[in-house]
Amino acid sequence: MLLGHTEESDWPASSEAMAEARNFLGAQKGKHVLIAPHTDVDGLSSCVLAVRAAEAVGARVTIRVPGKGEHAHSPAFQERLRRVRADALLVLDMGSRPGAVVPELPSLIVDHHASTAFPEGAHVLSGYGHEPVAPTSLLTYALVSPWVIPGPLEWLAVMGTAADLGVGAPIPGLKDALRRAGRKAVTEAVALLNAARRSSQFAAPLALDVLMQAGNASDISEGRIPGVEALRDCRLEVQREVGRCAKTPPRFAGNVALLLFSSGAQIHPLVAVRWAQRLPEHIVIAANTGYLPDRVNFVLRSRTEKDLIAFLRGLNLPPMGGEFANGHAQATGGSLTAPDFLRFIEALGFRGLRSHDVERRGVAPG
Repeated sequence: MLLGHTEESDWPASSEAMAEARNFLGAQKGKHVLIAPHTDVDGLSSCVLAVRAAEAVGARVTIRVPGKGEHAHSPAFQERLRRVRADALLVLDMGSRPGAVVPELPSLIVDHHASTAFPEGAHVLSGYGHEPVAPTSLLTYALVSPWVIPGPLEWLAVMGTAADLGVGAPIPGLKDALRRAGRKAVTEAVALLNAARRSSQFAAPLALDVLMQAGNASDISEGRIPGVEALRDCRLEVQREVGRCAKTPPRFAGNVALLLFSSGAQIHPLVAVRWAQRLPEHIVIAANTGYLPDRVNFVLRSRTEKDLIAFLRGLNLPPMGGEFANGHAQATGGSLTAPDFLRFIEALGFRGLRSHDVERRGVAPG
């Protein structure tokens, strides 16, 4: 059985939503389709699948990848999308918020994040609420099956699923699909591709280019595609930065542990995961003051079963000047101005921190 191909009518998404999404995609023959994917492996794998299907339909395709710290609702990215002047828009793995991405442009959102609010007027294919929740690459793989030969493209859905949920995820057919794709090759390729967006250089466009050229996971893991050596350099940088910043001594307020450090690389999620293993009874906040200018980017992770989005929203804070409490119940965070971040951690019980504590630093992690 191919990954995700079951006889369940409402998995990986509702049959009605799947039919509506296929009607939308099938209607793009001869039109200009703009595809905007998230920059992780799930989003980029979804993008390759969507490109293959759109081309098979007979559409002309343009891809726009968000920049460092951007997403589908970032004003600068939205302006770049508007300038393309496409006939239709596909937003992959980052559309689970209200508010149009490009107003008046017919849009299809494919997503799996915890949300019931999507851009008004858009067609939505969401895996949220359909257990086990399938990642966006698997949703896209199911979506495009009428226009492509599914077997040769299964590895892309495997890559996105393994990247987002892990190789042991309870997804129907994943174990056999991993065997067909090569489990070792998949895990190596995922690590390389994800390092591209985590690097301070933000090489997500290169990762997409490598993925577009590859015919299987081994092409990437064994370096058969131009650009893989640069991805390996990205991974070395990320590994070095994780090792450095994970040495940060935590601060504690009740069952919350705060790690505050500065890095140009997006390593705060990796540091949080590492410390959550060490502090299994705590909610770990890894906050990076150096990832974006004048922002503090932070993530929450925990080994407990606590809904972290609900935890953040339960603080009853005034409106924050940035991103806050989006994503998954077990993997959330945000990006705040320094004053808003200080208000946030003070509400958690961390007292005495001042503006110079959250300024961009040099090599010292703490």
